[in-house]
This record gives sequence, C-alpha cells and structure tokens, in this order.
Amino acid sequence: MSDNPPASSGVTGSGSRAYPYEIYKPELEQVPAGIATLLAEYAGIPPEEQKEHIKTVRDRAFKSHPYPCLGRWRFLELDLSSHPLYQSYIVPMLSNKEKKAVADDDDGGDGKNDWIFLDLGCCLGQDIRKLIFDGGDASRIYGGDLRPEFIEVGYELFRDEDKFPRAEHFIAPADVFDFSSESELSKKCDGRVAILHSTAVFHLFDWDQQVTMARRCLQLLTTKKGRVLICGCQVGNENPGEFPRRLGGGSRYRHNEASWKKMWDQVVQQESDKYNIRNVEVGAVMLGRNNSSRIREELEAHARREAQEQEGRDQDQETSDNKAEDGVRDSNNQLKHIGRLEEGFRWMKYWVWIDFA
Repeated sequence: MSDNPPASSGVTGSGSRAYPYEIYKPELEQVPAGIATLLAEYAGIPPEEQKEHIKTVRDRAFKSHPYPCLGRWRFLELDLSSHPLYQSYIVPMLSNKEKKAVADDDDGGDGKNDWIFLDLGCCLGQDIRKLIFDGGDASRIYGGDLRPEFIEVGYELFRDEDKFPRAEHFIAPADVFDFSSESELSKKCDGRVAILHSTAVFHLFDWDQQVTMARRCLQLLTTKKGRVLICGCQVGNENPGEFPRRLGGGSRYRHNEASWKKMWDQVVQQESDKYNIRNVEVGAVMLGRNNSSRIREELEAHARREAQEQEGRDQDQETSDNKAEDGVRDSNNQLKHIGRLEEGFRWMKYWVWIDFA
C-alpha cells in the first residue's frame, strides 16, 4: 500500500505546492476503531496512550520519510479486512483450525500444503497484523514492500518484532518488476503464494506496466494447490483508460471490472506456455464517493485547497455576475474532479481466482 512518492524535503504542515492535496495532517482527530482494537489487544498499547503513540511514531518517520501515506494517516486504514472475501475465505484459510487440518492431512509429499499468504505492497504491515489478530497462522504470512523504511515504522507502531520477526516475514525491497530468481522476493515466495493481497499498487502504473506486474504475480503463485486468489483494492474508474499522472509525466491506467478482466485474460494468454491454467474468474466492487470515506476525504481536501488558492489570488473587485459564474464553474469542477481525481473515480475492491490444472 505504499502508493505515494515522498514529498519534497522541508515539507511543512501545509504541504508542498507540487501536490494538489494536503500532504501532512498535523493532528489525528480520532484513532480508527479497527486500529484502536489492534493496538490495544495485539500490541498491548492502552487506548489512552494510542493517539500520542501513533502521532509520535508517525512524526518521527515523516521527518526522514515524508510520504503522503504517512502524512495523511493513510496507514491507519485496514483495507484487507473490509474486502468482500476476508471473512468468508481469507481468514478461514489462514486460521489455526485450517493449520490443524493441514497437519492432519498427509499431502503425499507433493507440497500442495506448503503455501503462504503474501501482502505485496504492505506499507507498514497493518493489514498483516490485523490478519494475525483475527486468527491467521503467522507462520504462513509474509509482507513485501519496495520501501524498507515502512517495515521499520511498522515495528515501531506495533512493537511485535519478538513474536513476528522481520527477517522471517518481510521482504524489502520487493520490486514488482524484478523477475530475477536471485531476488529475495523470488527466493522466499516464488511458486508458494496461494493468497496474494495487493492494495494501491496496480493503479500506480499504465496498462503495459500492470500487465508486467500481473505476470510477476503469476510467478509468485503456487500451482500445486489448484485454486489460488489474488485480491486487493485500487483506484478505478467507471470509464477505464489511461489518465495523466499528477506529477512526473506519463499515465496510470484506471480499471472497471470489464477492463480488469480483459487485462487478466491477456496476461493468462501471454503466459499460456509457462502455466497450465484451466480457468480465471475476475470480479470487482466499485465504490463511489457516497460509500467511501477515502473519496469523501479527497473531496474535502480539494475544497480546502480551492479556498487557499482563492485567498492568494488578486483581490480585484469582481461584478456580482462574474462571481456567480465563478461559483457555478467551481461547483462543476468539484463534481468533475473529486479532490483533483478523475471524473468517474471509484474505489475498486477486486479479486482474481486462478485455477491451475
């Protein structure tokens, strides 16, 4: 989930002018309920100490690693646990009950039970800790991120290195475009993953790059278990296509369910000489601004920035007619760009079932 580049050095509370939204939110108004429970019952941090603990860890990390996902408290969101398949499939598959059933079931030495869960782009590892707290077998759970510093901050936040050692469970850097058999990601995970979670990663790239990442995901999957799952969340759009990046040039491809399926069909076809895949089932839920707190937050951030920009404009007197025209135009812009996001923006929760022969 490390889905943002760092802000420029010397960022203040108001953020960098290069960004179309607020980079750093100085205060945490309320600890989200899910994180509050996790910190209290998993990390042993009392409720009355949590806000100060989170803020201290975040501010210390942000000074040296000024990423928007830290500055805007994005790391406190538990995306995996709100996924449609979390309670019905992911938790049961990783539960201690499942572990006992596997131990009692002789797999005949074919390795079909030697599988793992991988959170690719795990950020601070918050979803991993939640999964363990909900009964997931920690011995099967791994996380990978391009940024080693995120793993370090995660251990500061959850204070659990004694029971969840980083050397055994985290891979960083984990590059989604590195196919080398010599990489740590390949050595630890290739051919072993039965459940792959990746949130806020695919949407960083254009179509061709996403195809390459999907091919890399196939290399991670175990072919011995039969059916495997790739799931996660990402920015989508009702009208799929390439959208220009806010910064740095290039584009990012935004999917709807149909384009997401088309991409995976293309990937499976391209890799048909490497893998014997019987079937692929692709699905998604597209959430609009009325049922996504993240989208509402972006809209509010957009409104704040518009107000700030207005204050800095020339203060020449305008006629009432001109003011009315500006008001209509600004209103339309808010409808079109939710927090400077694309028209048709959706938060997409996806899943890809792959059946190997």
